[in-house]
Amino acid sequence: MIIANADSCIDTFFLNNSMPKNKLESYYLIAFSLLGIFPIVPFIVKPFLLLPLLFFSLINLYFINKTEINWKKIIISTSIFFLFIASAFYSTDIERAIKLLIRLSPFLALPISFGMVPKAIYARLTDVFIQVYTISCALLCFVIFIYCKSLNSSDILYVYSYISNEFWGYEDHPIYISLYCGIALILLLFKNKKSLLNIFLFITIFFTLLFLSRKGNIISLLMILIIMLISNSKRLLNRNALIYTFIGLLIAIGVSFLFNNFLFTRFKEIINLGQFINNPETSTGIRSILWRISINLSFESPFFGYGLGSVQTLLDSSLIESGYQQLTLIHRYNAHNQYLQIALSSGYIGLACFLSILIYFFSELKKRNILK
Repeated sequence: MIIANADSCIDTFFLNNSMPKNKLESYYLIAFSLLGIFPIVPFIVKPFLLLPLLFFSLINLYFINKTEINWKKIIISTSIFFLFIASAFYSTDIERAIKLLIRLSPFLALPISFGMVPKAIYARLTDVFIQVYTISCALLCFVIFIYCKSLNSSDILYVYSYISNEFWGYEDHPIYISLYCGIALILLLFKNKKSLLNIFLFITIFFTLLFLSRKGNIISLLMILIIMLISNSKRLLNRNALIYTFIGLLIAIGVSFLFNNFLFTRFKEIINLGQFINNPETSTGIRSILWRISINLSFESPFFGYGLGSVQTLLDSSLIESGYQQLTLIHRYNAHNQYLQIALSSGYIGLACFLSILIYFFSELKKRNILK
């Protein structure tokens, strides 16, 4: 009798009551702020930053009208994870496939978490995330500078090697750090209001991006900026854009001067491709080797690929057969291209599904005039 009455009270509470708006917003502000500190926390901690948002979103299921949830978008955006699950079943290394699925679980958790955030507070939460994220990224830049100073070395390659392998437990490769910086710069340029703080953040982060000299990330950022400027020329080509462009050029010149033109030396690999392509001693050469091998392997199993857990072993053996055994001794390289990696694990059918998801969300952004 008591249990039945208790159950009745609980059902009545969930059916007739809703969580106070200010309390719900406070919980989500905490969750989005924790996501915002993503750049500054050690690599091993990063995945756990998503858990509060996932928890609050699942709890919020009891309080919001289920019709407010866009289940279509959630299903479409999580389908890539189920694609990975399907490819795990025909992997030769099931243990590795399971480990990779755990690492790829954000592809499931993120869409669910964001898909259930109330629309009424989403804009404010986004603003909070952007501000916290850009500040966290700038703080990481200062930590990097302090660490580099502690090395007492002017050998830039020596410094890079220590950032990659010994950086105070961060375990973040310079490529990933550059990605955080690139995202922060895009948010500062196109989302945040212009202020002295944001200009200071821009200078700090852009300087760090050039200091790390990751060619692919810098080129990708420039391409995104050019596309966004062209598509939003009326809104973006103004005095602020000229100020940021001028500051960016000064920083690029300053970085080149401080580090003996190392930034431009890195880009010589792209200008003089003939000297570096298929050269296992350079990053550009290693990528060209991996891309060529990955494309050839994808042609041999075009429909369903080789399975999520089989790709690494397959690439290692192919590198050895092609005479590049030295590339397998220290590192275990992936395809170094997400599209090729998906083609190898799930075939061109999986790649087509992935591209369809991207096209769907791109079209949704266009409809909302987020991309013009």
